[in-house]
Amino acid sequence: MEKIGLFPLNIVVFPESSVPLHIFEPRYKQLVNVAMDEHKDFGINLVDSSRLYQTGCTVEVSEITRRYPDGRLDVIVTGKSRYTLRSLREGEELYYVGIVDYFGDEENEPVDTGLRAECITLYNELVEIVYPGAADEYVLDIASAVTASFVIAQKAGLDILRKQELLEIRSENRRLEILRDYIERLLPDLREKRRLQDVIMSDGYIPNHNKK
Repeated sequence: MEKIGLFPLNIVVFPESSVPLHIFEPRYKQLVNVAMDEHKDFGINLVDSSRLYQTGCTVEVSEITRRYPDGRLDVIVTGKSRYTLRSLREGEELYYVGIVDYFGDEENEPVDTGLRAECITLYNELVEIVYPGAADEYVLDIASAVTASFVIAQKAGLDILRKQELLEIRSENRRLEILRDYIERLLPDLREKRRLQDVIMSDGYIPNHNKK
């Protein structure tokens, strides 16, 4: 077990994925500054409907994008390791402190490379539809060494509780199966909306400026 600073938020962060944070509360400004000054990670746990979920993910501050005169910060944090929160302590620091156990995926389960490639292909189609003109920033290389399910889950438009469910699963293949099925259900509507958009953009319509 290990003691870490905690930042309860209404978000889920996955290992190997990056998210922006705006830090404005005094206790969390202190937490982030301690993390940067002492090169420490801190944990993010989902808070939803007044419930603090026990499975979270440590993050490191990977970039400071803006410092404000009043001490507020805009930062990018990158997820590192999943953990189970065993106890929550208040009063030791201005911010929350948690006692955590780290965990990873179950051992001896090889990743299904065919499933992985299928899921990445579907995800890349999704981002090319959703982020026209900026898809290169989000597409995932099939040969990438990252844990594909975590990267996909962060950007695929899942609701917050489904993200939490995926964070807790200890099987890459199971996470990939869930994501594949989700994207397969989502894509037909997105393809149709994209087709209609293309038709509208290319129908040659010219506004009539001669109306009186």
